Amino acid sequence: MSLITILIAVVLERLTNAIENLRSFTWLTRVTGMIRARAEGFGLGGTAALVVTLAVPLVIVAVIFHLVGGMLAGIVGLLLGLIVLLFCLGPRDLNRQVDSYLEAGAMKDEDREMKHARELLGEDNVPGDAAERSSAVLQKALSESNPRLFAVLFWFVILGPLGAVLYRLSHLLQAPATEEKPAAAAAEGEQGKEGEDKPQAEPTEDGFRQAAVRLVALLDWIPARLVALGYALTGTFDRAFPVLRSNFTGPLAGMAEQNKRLLRDAGSEAVQLDDVDMKDPLEARSAVERASNLVFRTLIAFVAVLALLTIVGLA
Repeated sequence: MSLITILIAVVLERLTNAIENLRSFTWLTRVTGMIRARAEGFGLGGTAALVVTLAVPLVIVAVIFHLVGGMLAGIVGLLLGLIVLLFCLGPRDLNRQVDSYLEAGAMKDEDREMKHARELLGEDNVPGDAAERSSAVLQKALSESNPRLFAVLFWFVILGPLGAVLYRLSHLLQAPATEEKPAAAAAEGEQGKEGEDKPQAEPTEDGFRQAAVRLVALLDWIPARLVALGYALTGTFDRAFPVLRSNFTGPLAGMAEQNKRLLRDAGSEAVQLDDVDMKDPLEARSAVERASNLVFRTLIAFVAVLALLTIVGLA
């Protein structure tokens, strides 16, 4: 069932953006925020509050599948699993975003190119230089393929729909919370008059978020190394595999960044990036296209391995 569900999900994800447009985690963030507040109200904090916040939605999903998943010879369970997987992917389709960026560059439409780069990199992380911008997009594509796609598929194979929900929820819960300061906007206009700076809204660093970051790093550890291996097998093996071997282990404290660095470095070696070529805008955009194709080939390899395991009865 996992193979069929993943095949359908991957095809739908690539053929249409209708599902992508339906993905909104706003309501889910509100629900988990309420659960977290209730848990902290009982004196729980940090890891304990995270466990409770994750457990409630997971139990609900498990109960739903237990009650109706076996109906119609398992077809209902297959459809529910497909819905869950499609909801947990993304939230934006990485391939479509990279293609839009490359298309804008090919049409020499710098405004559109900057727009798509901002969607990928964030408002404050877009380089003004065209070559540097393409380099940043390339690195982002190589590292984001794991949390947006491969890690979700991996945990779906291992734990079923609960695995996909666990991964996506953990990813949402690691986002930094902000403390809203009243009259923050008015403070800017009053600074010159009163001669004092008023605090702006700042991310709050707490034990709950730290626990979520550690959990995501642990959930990413195996998929990141499998993806790096996929980059090596579908790219230049003798350049990419040494990167995987040298970054296979590392301290827990820096695991999240190490996972991203491994994917960036292994993918860059797999597509044979050259520092000199990356200084030329045309060559840099060509490298972005090669990286996007590398991610797609790795996805094909993932599905092929899963199909083989299914045939021999191991998945």
